[in-house]
Amino acid sequence: MSRKIFIMIIVVGVIVFALYAYLKPSFPRSFHHRFTESTDLHNESINNLQLYENINGDRFKQAYAKGISKSRNHEKYDYYKIQNGVEIATNKAGYILRFIVENSKTASKKGIKPGDPIAKVRKAYGDHYYTRIEQGLVIFGYIDKKSHQSIEFWHDKKRVIFFRLDDQSME
Repeated sequence: MSRKIFIMIIVVGVIVFALYAYLKPSFPRSFHHRFTESTDLHNESINNLQLYENINGDRFKQAYAKGISKSRNHEKYDYYKIQNGVEIATNKAGYILRFIVENSKTASKKGIKPGDPIAKVRKAYGDHYYTRIEQGLVIFGYIDKKSHQSIEFWHDKKRVIFFRLDDQSME
């Protein structure tokens, strides 16, 4: 009797583990943020702009005031195109909470840009990443738990298509 119970526990354990491994990439970003080791991203910037800078500040206005245009409507965030292939999201007070980079001439702080091989991402950012799937694309993500930031590289298994630098609160 105890041997049957032991075998049943093993079989159920294997099934649960297989389901977890199969479904893990489709878990929400917050799940991956909780269980992935931290990577230092506090100096990460896009075109010398960082998260939490205000678009109403002099530095931002000097660089982008002429080329900024509202790009989409969202009830929680305001989205703006600040240059070709670079979009930001701000909270209602104007603080940048997200960068979306699709321009192959715009790189992350560590030199990764759309079009780069995905292997370059791991070499630049290290092995403390998560993978997930959203909208049919595979994503390599890194989280900085201290500065509450993440960077995600959306790719087609060969090359980076675009990347996002986010405040951890972004949905």
